[in-house]
Amino acid sequence: MKKSLIALAVLATTGAAFAQSSVTLYGTLDVSVGSSKIGAPATATSTSQMFSGNLASTRWGVRGSEDLGGGLKAIFALEQGFDVSNGTQAAGSAFDRMSIVGLSGGFGTVKFGRHDTSFDDIRDMSVSSNIFNAPVFATTEGVVGTSGYLGVGQLADYGDRASNQIRYESPSFGGFSAGFSYGLDEAASPVKRDVTAFNLRYKAGNLDVGYGYQENANEVAAGNLEYNTLGAAYNFGSFRLSGGWNQAKNKTSRKSDAYSIGAIVPVGAFDFSLGYSTAKAKQGSATFEKGDAFSAAVAYNLSKRTRVYAGLTTGDIENAAGTKVRERELYALGLVHNF
Repeated sequence: MKKSLIALAVLATTGAAFAQSSVTLYGTLDVSVGSSKIGAPATATSTSQMFSGNLASTRWGVRGSEDLGGGLKAIFALEQGFDVSNGTQAAGSAFDRMSIVGLSGGFGTVKFGRHDTSFDDIRDMSVSSNIFNAPVFATTEGVVGTSGYLGVGQLADYGDRASNQIRYESPSFGGFSAGFSYGLDEAASPVKRDVTAFNLRYKAGNLDVGYGYQENANEVAAGNLEYNTLGAAYNFGSFRLSGGWNQAKNKTSRKSDAYSIGAIVPVGAFDFSLGYSTAKAKQGSATFEKGDAFSAAVAYNLSKRTRVYAGLTTGDIENAAGTKVRERELYALGLVHNF
């Protein structure tokens, strides 16, 4: 009888170990005060305002996992963006940034729900050493999240997230990995707005390099939009460098190619950053727009989780005749806290 009780106790303990789970609450609050000027040169005016998410996107979330045994885990994550300056939700959905559940194990990770696309992993890498995160960093491409400013080529931004998504992330094989994501459109025929993306990546030591592709079906009247990107980042110790190429094109004859480079130099508690991007768009074989943008910032780390910063970004876009058609300027002083 005694041995039976001991055996039952061991089994109970083992079962509890398999059922171990963890839940983490986390978030970022980024608020700054400054001025922005966005739009056509003839009509754009400077506006003083309080910003949310200039250095890092303001959001909160909860994530967790459960150990299912044998190296298998159940995972979940919910993440919502919001405007810290007024407390309002950043988008129409409750968890606009992420809402996933999935499984992780030796085979890799499978996620279901709303998540970044596989393309976005590589796109983020190419600007990882510019202290401003997208969409505030020095950019000449896509739609940068503000009205009145379309990037070079006036092609829609790829959209860093997709709903109704099935996403797979492979394990690393000697530093090599791959990812695939597919977002179902869930719309009645003939509407088709699915989002397909994949990436190939190599990460070893201080080097991180990869390629990504994404196709957004039927996003504009001209047909599907396709995006290609190459990104790389390297940590030299005394400074970090990143850069990349990003291409957007439609199914007719419009194509935009953008190149970016950024660096972060840590000096004690300070992080100094510079970023530059340039882009050119063609309609057929003729160039019809080009532009350049520049950013600079300095951040001071008060602790591991709190920093103050000052930064600016400026850029303009010209037409084929060399006339400035759009411009964007922003400067701000801010405070960021992570929890």
